[in-house]
Amino acid sequence: MTEKTLTQKGSRIRRRMIDTTARILREQGFRGATVRRIAGEAHVNISSVRYYFGSKEQLIALAMDTLMGDVESVVSCLDDTRLPAEERLRRYMRAYIPLARKHPALFKTLSCPSAPAHDTYFLYLTFLYEQCWPKFTAAVAETYGLTDREDVELKSLQLISALEFPILLELNKGGLASPAYADPNNLDRYVDLLLKNRA
Repeated sequence: MTEKTLTQKGSRIRRRMIDTTARILREQGFRGATVRRIAGEAHVNISSVRYYFGSKEQLIALAMDTLMGDVESVVSCLDDTRLPAEERLRRYMRAYIPLARKHPALFKTLSCPSAPAHDTYFLYLTFLYEQCWPKFTAAVAETYGLTDREDVELKSLQLISALEFPILLELNKGGLASPAYADPNNLDRYVDLLLKNRA
């Protein structure tokens, strides 16, 4: 689609539609992101989707860029090599849990990816593997003094699983594995306990 020259009002409407779509994707996933719902919650006419974006798919793509920006900001915690590896892991893990709570539909698809959610699941896993996983495993290897590749992979999976399991329980069961886990004041303690068992 050729970029339209928009007025300030048109630019604000377009931004509001992207933000509304991103919120719907975050909270309800692809199934909830219907043109009717997006238009209704953005307070625009249904035809605005085609006018401003050309198609629903283009709007969804731009909203996904917004969501992936949130994920990228968490992954950036692993990039500051001036910090010791353990501190990079700690910052990443502290940021990961609030991210999951901000994007419940994305994380819910991790445990049971349905056909409509498959694209979200694929995007997340691709990003995790290509951008995050190498950095995460390098920090794990350095933190725990591991040199065997399989040991590094296993320890990394153990840490990620310990982060995601309570999140998935919370999202899929409507409750928590432990009330202590839900308390933001315990987040540092939880992460410290995960990192405590060092080789």
